[in-house]
Amino acid sequence: MMESAKKLHWAPPSRLEGRSRATEPDARPDAALSSILRVVRTTEDCTVLPPGAPASAQEWSTLIERVRAAASRAREVEAQAQEQDQRVQDLLERVREDVSAAGERVRAAEARVEAIQAQAEARIRAAEERAEAAEERARIAEEWLTRVHETITSEFAAFPETRTLG
Repeated sequence: MMESAKKLHWAPPSRLEGRSRATEPDARPDAALSSILRVVRTTEDCTVLPPGAPASAQEWSTLIERVRAAASRAREVEAQAQEQDQRVQDLLERVREDVSAAGERVRAAEARVEAIQAQAEARIRAAEERAEAAEERARIAEEWLTRVHETITSEFAAFPETRTLG
């Protein structure tokens, strides 16, 4: 398409017509075609028609062929654009799905973290309670040992040391 676009010859319509159309109310209908043909004709086969020269059947056929080729190329470009758009839409949908799945994984991981944290806190509380209970038992045991010691000391202090080892 770019090669054919580079080959097109362009001349402003005023230069092609050689006069203003507004000043000529009875201009010939095929005069407009001849100016169009001058615009679309490639530089290789471009022969400048004098203004107002009638267009030949070959020129009409060439114009129709070029219009068809341009329309065909426009359809191809549109189809490519639609395919590209569809690929982009598919890619966006996959990205959305990936983001959604990643969000679900994050939420699941956060839920696991919360469960593990709650479990760890429960274990810590249970360990603290066991430690407090063990400390209470140790305090009570020390109290009893102190009482037993005091009882033994007070009861056996009354005995004279009459016994000699010997």
